[in-house]
Amino acid sequence: MSDKRTYNIGVIGAGMIARVHMACLQKTGRARISWLAARNPENLEKVRSEFNIPNKTTNYKDMLEDQAVDVILITTPPDLHSEMFMEAVKAGKHVLLEKPMAMSLDEIDKMLAFKAKYPKQVAMECSGRHSRLIPKFRKVKEIIESGALGEVYAIHHNCVGRQSRPGIEYHPTAKWFLNKAIAGGGPLFDWGVYDLSFHLGVLGDQHEVVTIENVKLMSGLDEVDPGTEIYDVEEHFMVNMELSDGIKYYWERGAHANMETANETRIYGTRGGIKLGFNSWDDPWLILYDMDENGKAREQKIDLDYSGQDDGLALSEHLIKVLDGEEDPVISMELARKHMDIIFRCYEKAD
Repeated sequence: MSDKRTYNIGVIGAGMIARVHMACLQKTGRARISWLAARNPENLEKVRSEFNIPNKTTNYKDMLEDQAVDVILITTPPDLHSEMFMEAVKAGKHVLLEKPMAMSLDEIDKMLAFKAKYPKQVAMECSGRHSRLIPKFRKVKEIIESGALGEVYAIHHNCVGRQSRPGIEYHPTAKWFLNKAIAGGGPLFDWGVYDLSFHLGVLGDQHEVVTIENVKLMSGLDEVDPGTEIYDVEEHFMVNMELSDGIKYYWERGAHANMETANETRIYGTRGGIKLGFNSWDDPWLILYDMDENGKAREQKIDLDYSGQDDGLALSEHLIKVLDGEEDPVISMELARKHMDIIFRCYEKAD
């Protein structure tokens, strides 16, 4: 039996993602969900009972007063993140913050400046979940670092679905996803952090975005009733960027458009290339295009072991290792800020 400590977790929010987190944290055997906070008393009690949580409250600040709580998990919509993050840090708690971090770069900078006053506390953001904690990320990064691709000169990513919008077809009760003042935006804001985390990460995180142009945000692409008066987030975006070292990056994602394209990333190098769907639920392989010893073009399918892969559990296990001091966060708060800055710049450049 492990003699390592069990961490007491206080969770803010009782929605879908909170329940995913709590189930995964409990699976680690190293986390005890001791508090749950949510605004809706009925849902609060339902989820508290489901996960056998001893303490509940409709005011998250109650849990901050409990000295036994080690970590605060913030799973609320982004418009609430900044205040909750700083209150939790001030109370002496470690923090796991759901993505996206906050609603503006100004808010994020205030959060980071505040956290800097408390260097002993861990603060982690969640965009490593579907990007850096999966076998595909590690394998692609390994191939690039080996030099097998030569110099990477372009990345092309697209993922466009039809009628798969959060708040409408996906998780339809979460109407806040449709309100930019609460959610921050559509797929660019919601999924952009995962895309940037993967694509910039496999390049080693050393590249800066030099130019952003041809940004297109589209909405109103069908006549579905969203079920709410406010619906002002984009459904589909596309953007051309240039990274340092002249790397071109075409980036496109849509929760709804009149087109369907599978989640696919293509990485072009001077000696080889890689094609894959980077999510864990995409095909469990990648394709490496290179030359054999005779200079003849070849295509290699590289299978990856995804047996037992659970992105949420991987994030929970990573959190425990960070708290134990065994690992550094795969996405630091500062790196998450860099990715959010790119997203905010894209919105500013939009037609």
